[in-house]
Amino acid sequence: MSRRSTRSTSRPAVATEPAGDSARMTQVDRALAALKQGKLVIVVDAKERENEGDFVCSAELATPEAVDFMLRVGRGMLCAPLEQDVADHLRLPLVVDGERNTAPHGTQFLMQIDHRDAGTGVAPEARALTLQRLADPKSLASDFVRPGHVNPLLAKPGGVLRRAGHTEATVDLLRLAGLRPGGALIEILSQSGRGMANFAELEALSAEHDIPIVAIEELIRYRRTREQLVSREAEVMIPTADFGNPTVIAYQVAHDDQQPLAIVWGNLATARQPLIRMHSSCFTGDLLDSLRCDCGDQLHMAMSMIHAEGAGAVVYLPQEGRGIGLIAKLKAYQLQDQGYDTVEANRKLGFRDDMRDYMVGMQILKDLGLTEVRLLTNNPKKVDAFPLAGMDLRVVEQVPIIAPPHEHRERYMATKRDRMGHRLPPSKPTED
Repeated sequence: MSRRSTRSTSRPAVATEPAGDSARMTQVDRALAALKQGKLVIVVDAKERENEGDFVCSAELATPEAVDFMLRVGRGMLCAPLEQDVADHLRLPLVVDGERNTAPHGTQFLMQIDHRDAGTGVAPEARALTLQRLADPKSLASDFVRPGHVNPLLAKPGGVLRRAGHTEATVDLLRLAGLRPGGALIEILSQSGRGMANFAELEALSAEHDIPIVAIEELIRYRRTREQLVSREAEVMIPTADFGNPTVIAYQVAHDDQQPLAIVWGNLATARQPLIRMHSSCFTGDLLDSLRCDCGDQLHMAMSMIHAEGAGAVVYLPQEGRGIGLIAKLKAYQLQDQGYDTVEANRKLGFRDDMRDYMVGMQILKDLGLTEVRLLTNNPKKVDAFPLAGMDLRVVEQVPIIAPPHEHRERYMATKRDRMGHRLPPSKPTED
């Protein structure tokens, strides 16, 4: 949905794990179990996005009681996320299409409808009927009147892997639950009467009504660890001047435009705990040998070290500027020239300190047949990401890869060490 929040509330960890066998359940597992029973869940997105929570339920299992609760307690706009094939089958056009859609997050609203047997369409019983029939594959376009009181929303193909919105999260959750991928959602407004409910209010609602909370970020991780997203598209040997003759493997990523690479030396099938570098692209460092960062030096050092060992790989991930993109990174450089450090500049542009995700990189490592690696990095968080991924992939050693010092990147390196936890040597003392 595209309602702006007026709050800025940090979120604690979502949901405490229950005891016993259910302790192994994730937030997503608990939400799926509730949806299968026709219950509500609360779906929250990132505070950098809309920073809101929505009630979500299955459209096919929607009851008047559930709809009444959503309307009374949520008090937002009742919507029905669905997929393109349903929209086509029921002849539901976009209210605003293409470049004319100026909603903050591009939410795709379809023509509002009621079922023809729903009377005025306003009562919870009427809206529940409309939702149920929307999810019924036997329904026809002629079964609905237009306009109405239920707002269908069109989910993007690929779900939350393409767009981290409540619309896509609803469809993904229902599909994972084994239900028809059509749902109902409504934003949860603050009980204070001002703005959206903050996370403390969402937790209180969850506890009072026994409604699971699931974060879209967790749903993205859930899908990335359980679905095969990468596929090999091309493999070719590339002779180089300084790094031998590695094989470059190009990958496609499902539901994503990125095209990562694996640069492979030697026979990984027989290599024991090979050296691996997970390298995020850096145009300025990798191509221009920029001295503002250590990225280019790290890339070339990694290739030299792996070539010398005879077996290993660089996984090259298109995650420019810690995931914010090249243009945003250059804007961050402008802010750094005004006195901001790397973290401050990213935050001023509205980004988190580090937006990178290594799930695709880890899927590439699994595709290369690896289970144990020595990881070339100074960043402990990169190492910590491996066990959290839930894959059969283990870092047996964190191998430092420290670029030579240079005056142009002293502050950058200090920020990485002091604010981002990278394992780097202390700065040289300032001479009088």
